[in-house]
Formats: sequence, structure tokens, C-alpha cells
Amino acid sequence: MGKRRSRRTAVAVLAAVVAMLTTVVATSGASAAGDGEPKFTLTVLHNNDGESSLLPLEIEGVSYGGVARFQGKVDQLRGFAKRPSFDEGEAPQRGSVLLNSGDNFLAGTSFEASRQGREFYDARAVRLLGYDALAIGNHEFDFGPDTFARFVRQVAPIPLVSANLDYSGEPALARLAGRRLVASDVIRENGRRIGVVGLTTPSLPTISSPGGVEVLTDLAGLAQAEVDDLQSRGVDIIILMSHLQGLDSELALVAELSGVDIVIGGGGDEILADDGDELFPGHGDNIFGTYPQVATDADGNNVPVVTTPGNFRYVGALEVTFDRKGNVLFWDEEDSGIKLVTDSGPEAVEANRRQANLVEKPVAAFEAGLAATIIGSSDVILDCERVEVRGVESNCANLVADAHLATGQAQAVAFGLDVPQMAIMNGGGVRGEIDQPAGPISVADTFRIQPFGNFVGVANDVPAETVRQIIEEGAIRLPAPGDGGFAQLAGASVVIDPSFPARDADQTTGEQFSPGERVRELVLDDGTVLVTGGVTQDVTVDIAGLSFSLAGGDAYPAVPFATVGISDQQSLQTFIEDDLGGNVTAADYPRGGEGRVTIVGID
Repeated sequence: MGKRRSRRTAVAVLAAVVAMLTTVVATSGASAAGDGEPKFTLTVLHNNDGESSLLPLEIEGVSYGGVARFQGKVDQLRGFAKRPSFDEGEAPQRGSVLLNSGDNFLAGTSFEASRQGREFYDARAVRLLGYDALAIGNHEFDFGPDTFARFVRQVAPIPLVSANLDYSGEPALARLAGRRLVASDVIRENGRRIGVVGLTTPSLPTISSPGGVEVLTDLAGLAQAEVDDLQSRGVDIIILMSHLQGLDSELALVAELSGVDIVIGGGGDEILADDGDELFPGHGDNIFGTYPQVATDADGNNVPVVTTPGNFRYVGALEVTFDRKGNVLFWDEEDSGIKLVTDSGPEAVEANRRQANLVEKPVAAFEAGLAATIIGSSDVILDCERVEVRGVESNCANLVADAHLATGQAQAVAFGLDVPQMAIMNGGGVRGEIDQPAGPISVADTFRIQPFGNFVGVANDVPAETVRQIIEEGAIRLPAPGDGGFAQLAGASVVIDPSFPARDADQTTGEQFSPGERVRELVLDDGTVLVTGGVTQDVTVDIAGLSFSLAGGDAYPAVPFATVGISDQQSLQTFIEDDLGGNVTAADYPRGGEGRVTIVGID
């Protein structure tokens, strides 16, 4: 594939580059501000959604990912970026930056290793990599603001950027605001100043636990204010790092902005690849588009928009050449793209020894201990994949929901609560990501499936209509899967018909505008009818669930509740060991479930 060279300058650029005998493609709406002479070539190295995937994964004898080999690939690309020989038309003044657009850690066994000690291994890995700036995703708040504040302090002096988060309501974070937590930052690289602006998804309050952090929703206005401020201070190269949960959001946002040169998205896990790119197994079947995507800003300029799949499996590299005023002259497609992190093939690279010794080895040792502790076995595959737990009944999610119902029932009286009759488990809270094979079940497996550290809670005397709207919220995208709020059940069965109107609620605040009508039948296992023929009955029910969901996560209607002192992982482990006697059977948990959730029109 040839080089794509997108420019802000039109006639001047064309004349200058033709004079240098360089093949170019002119773009419409180009700025006339620069002189067209290449003055600085910047390689933007980037990733997102590392999510504590610090250890490599081996598939058919080939190793992929791992933060040590990721560091090796970053170091290799940093060397390429500043090599003395370069393509015609590029600038001799060169530099590179390393940026991350959010979800810097995630609950699970790797993060559990961090929680056992003084320092988070994710923070150690970030410092060793030498990021220039980090954006803030939703998972940074999964353990609440205080845990995030610890991470921020441990990665210092690396700044974390987000223009739409107000930390004044959380003391631990408020003390870091303006110093470590900033709306934007300026990176100095080889004589040039590069501005970085951050944005975080407005849905943060309903998909994580930010506490008193206020999430501002005027993304374009807030970002533009930071861009304008940077430009007023003479910063003429500006990168937007945003974690908006899907690259379509970043592509749409560009049209409202002026002065942004490059956008790095996060949270969507999209694969941007070109012909011949080496990819992780299976990724070739799910290409979002070519690298980079191109959006048009408010001034008619073309802006490259990039992202990578997560888990430290790729380093993104975008090579852009600017004129002396910071106008984009072109980006080099031959030298840009996602670079696979692996020990085999054309992209093979050695693992960095310091990362291996200081991060991977202690995490691997901790995980090995959890994996060696067997608590039971299963004679059936448990369907824990994302599309299963978020869109259809799943035996993996049924197991989890049963565990939390059992925990709520066992602990309720001791906490002065009525014993719950049913449990609701949000599909997004089942984090297996891969099916659990038949065979031994270890403590590590329970952490993998229930990693967040949410606590089991019980809510008493919940009106049937509220329970219905919780389930309705999880059904808004049906028949398509993908919503983390999809409700898996224990102690009840439901019939959902996606042909009826969906619930309409603010996905940031959970405020309901109109109720859903997709739940046609909802009956407790004891025979109590909550909904029949689409009509909600005038009854109440006691429910169990995780604190995240009962507090209004996933835009559920929030309900008053009390926790019963048992975490999600502890609940699952105890249920398998004690309630099931260590035996998960196909009779109790058949693949596809036993009919707790029926979706009309889906087999």
C-alpha cells in the first residue's frame, strides 16, 4: 500500500512537495497557515485498555502480549522513530511520544496480586514504560476513587489527563487535581511542544464507581476550551486522547473540534489493520477498518483517528510530519500501523528484562498460587464469553447469580434483612471473557469470573415495577448482544419480547424517561407473579445483587440496599465449595441455560 499524505496546506504544500519529487494526495479544506516545509516528524506510539493483562498468552507455542515484550516492542519502535535515515519528504528533526488512552488497570488475578502489596504492578509497569501521558478510562474507578488515587500517586510524575472530570467531591483525588490529574498537558520532545487533551466517557457513573467525581458531558466544548488554551500558549501540535467506549464516538466528535491534529481512542477494542499486518489469532475476522481512520474537523481538515485492541497485544505507531507552524503535512502509512507484540514472525521482539523481573515474575508467581488451589470441578463447559453473558442466558452467569442469591439468603438474617427470593446479576459483571473448560476449578478461575471486589447486597420490599425496569434496562439492545446491563437471574424466570418498546433512560444518570415494555412475563420460582401479559403486578420482592448494580450501575434503577460483607469472588468460591460440594454438573447448569431467560425470536 502506498503512503497516504494528508495535509492542511494546499497549494503551498503541493508545490513544495512536488519540488521534492514526493508522491502526495491533496486533501480538501486544507489550511493555508503553514509554509509547507517539513520541520518535524513525530511518531505517536500508543495503546489502550491494558486492563492488567501483564502476562503473556501462549497459543500453539507462540507467545503474545505481556508487558515485558510490549516494552521490547516500544523500545524497538522508539529507535525506529529517531533513526538517522528516513523517507524523502520527512523532517530531520524527529521525535516520539508514548501515550495510553485509558483503562490502565482492571480487576482480576493480576490486580489482586497488586492489592496484596504496597505497589500496584500496573503502576510499576507504566513507570518502566515511560509513558508521556495517560488518559482515564472507566475501569480506573472500578474499586472506587481512593484506589484510583493510589494509582495516580504511584505513576507520578506521569500526568493523567481528562477535561471532563471534576474531582472536587472526592478528597483523595481533589488533592491531586491540577498536579497529577489535569485536563491537558504539554510534552516537550526534541525541541517541540506537544499538547495532549483527555476525555473520559460520560457513561462513567453507570458503568463504574466514581463516587463523588462529577462527569461533565459537554465533551466538544470542554475539549475545545483546552485546545484553544494550548494554542494561545503557542502549542501548535495537539493530540486528543479519549476513552469514549467506541471509535465511532471519536470519529463523530472530530467534526465538532478545531485545532486537533491526532485523535487516539480507547474503550472499543476496535482492530484497525491494513493488508499484510500481522495480527493476533482470530483478529483477522473482525477488522473495523484501516489504520488510521480519517475524520473531518470543523474547519474541513482531515484528522487521523487511531486505536488498538487492548491487553498489551499491540503497539500503535502513527508517523506524522508537520511544518514549522504545527500544520499536518502528511502521515506515512507504510511506517504507521498496529505492531503485534509476539515472539514469532516478522514482528518478533525480545522481552524487556526489567519488566520481566519486576512485574511479570511476581505476578505470575501469585497467579500460580491461585491456580494451584483447586476448589471443585465442572463436568460441563461454562459459557463465560462476553457475547454470551451479555445477551442470552448463560450457564456461567447462572452459576454466578445462584452464588449471590445463596450468599444473600445465608447472610440476610444476621444483617437484619428479609431473605431475598431472587437475584439479578449484570452480564457485564461476569468477566470470564473465555469459556471455562470442563475440569478443575481453581481460586484463580473464580477471580477471573468475579474480579471486581463488589459486595453482595440485599434490597428489601422492591416494587415489582422497579425489578421489571432493571431487567428492561438490560434488554434495550436486544436482540443484539453487547450490553453489560443484560440481567441474568436466579430464583426467577422471565420472557422478553424485543418487538415491544425498550426502556428509555439517561445512560449517564439512569434517569428514566419512559418505561420499557419488553418484559412480558416475570415469575419467581416460588410462584409469585411479578409481571404477566406485560402487566406489572402490585407486589414487592426482596432481591440480592452486587453493590454496583443495586446502586444504579448500568443505568439500572437504584434501590436502597445493605451489603452482607461478602465480595463477589468470595461468594462464588463459597458457593462452589460448600453449596455445590465442589461439583458443577451439566444437570444443574446445562449449556444454554435451563430456561430462566426466554427471548422471543431468539432460539
